[in-house]
Amino acid sequence: MSYKQEWLTSDNQELVPLTRWQNTVNLMASLFKAPAGFIVQYLPEGYRVTIASEQDENPYGAGAIISPDVNIFCRKIVETQQELYVNHATQDEEWQTNPEVANDGFNSYLGFPIFWPSGKPFGTICVMDFEVTHYDETYVQLIKQFRDLIQTDLLLVEQFEQIRELALMDELTGLFNRRGFLAVAEQRVQLARRNDSDLALIYLDMDGLKGLNDTMGHDVGDLALAGVGHCIRKNIRSSDVCARLGGDEFLILAETSNLDQMESVCERIECDFKELLKVSVKEDLTNLSLGLSYGVVAIEDLAQPLEAWVRLADQSMYLCKQARKIPS
Repeated sequence: MSYKQEWLTSDNQELVPLTRWQNTVNLMASLFKAPAGFIVQYLPEGYRVTIASEQDENPYGAGAIISPDVNIFCRKIVETQQELYVNHATQDEEWQTNPEVANDGFNSYLGFPIFWPSGKPFGTICVMDFEVTHYDETYVQLIKQFRDLIQTDLLLVEQFEQIRELALMDELTGLFNRRGFLAVAEQRVQLARRNDSDLALIYLDMDGLKGLNDTMGHDVGDLALAGVGHCIRKNIRSSDVCARLGGDEFLILAETSNLDQMESVCERIECDFKELLKVSVKEDLTNLSLGLSYGVVAIEDLAQPLEAWVRLADQSMYLCKQARKIPS
């Protein structure tokens, strides 16, 4: 399901930098000396406050949904697809039925439409004040610049969605293939640079695949590889990027600085994989030393090519395999 069809929330968003959007709205409200600033998303179900500035006097928190037929300022922006400035709403007949005015006492509104790259409306960005205001063109241009930053983020989301729909998947495991991983991971690295986020890379290698193929046939080997893919997907977040590079090698790119947590993820993947094999393959596999070796590295310099970090993670995985005395 694309972002055009669902609400953006901290629970389901993958790429949208909601934390940075929050900081942007807080800064916008501060610069305007306004008690409330918002990013509001529009869907046919209504208008949802995606981001609300964090002042005590702001009566609306993130998550509030307003019915699409209510006479609010954001509704007029979405319908006209034009910016809107109302500086004295209590004296304007058009807004007497607006609950933001009639119930909450807002008197001033300045907002701009936000669009998806396709041109369809995403929603609005706005500031609201209880006082009558007299914003000059500088303030209008300022909020327009904030709006443009949000639309740039939505462009990256749209590009990522398009990439994900291309044939860049490994058919056996349902993960990205090498080409797909590098394309999507580069998008994630770009976002990490912009958001000052930490990234970690996991390199996984299945132990014992050759022996399994030689002993039980390639069909069982393929079943095991598909099982690795299943166990990876089971234990990672939807925002993580994972791939089968080819053969028995796998990669995971995750947004985190906690390498211990990534080690724990690898241990869970291996544990689940061994349990899955016991259920799937009804024969004794003890002598085949089946399992997973893995290496985990923090990407410390986002300006370095991603392939360089993949090589480091591969080296870390090889050291793990040596420590386990497993043939490469």
